[in-house]
Amino acid sequence: RRGMVRRFTDAHILYIMYLCSDGKVSRQALADITGIGEGAVRTILKYLRGMGFADAQKRGIYLTPKGKELVDGTGIEIPEEQPLGLLDCKAEFVLLAHGKGHLMDSGIKYRDGAIMMGASVCMPFRMDGGKVTVPYYDAVQLEYPDLSELAERIGMKDGDAGMLCGAASIQVASSAAFGGMLKLLG
Repeated sequence: RRGMVRRFTDAHILYIMYLCSDGKVSRQALADITGIGEGAVRTILKYLRGMGFADAQKRGIYLTPKGKELVDGTGIEIPEEQPLGLLDCKAEFVLLAHGKGHLMDSGIKYRDGAIMMGASVCMPFRMDGGKVTVPYYDAVQLEYPDLSELAERIGMKDGDAGMLCGAASIQVASSAAFGGMLKLLG
């Protein structure tokens, strides 16, 4: 299937809120980055404005203090340094959630949240005592790549959680990472 995603999820809403938290951004830019149509972005923004989380000016969309507080509370960060070649996928994307590692157990729900968003692969990981672990993979004794170098490059610290996703496009991989992270934050 080609083109924009014809529907959106809560993960897309969180992703758009995150993207708007850094300043003013256009609807078209949000559509291009997330891979959902501009009409869907318009619907999301109407909802966010109605809830008091976002507002718009001619120069773009931005979060209100209420919206910024919500996004900041998630602890989510998109690291500048993104992975390359860790997964057997065309595109890879990683998200960090500072201080949220304690929420991650060996369950499959985080992976499922990302797969439902279109990811081919999802590897939820956390750092405890300076060691990077992938709880689900450890529980079912699956092998996985050494993520310690990635953790160092993205500035991961003890107690942080990460979501590494691979997909056919960066739009799908990034949206999928938000899907997995949303399951973590519950």
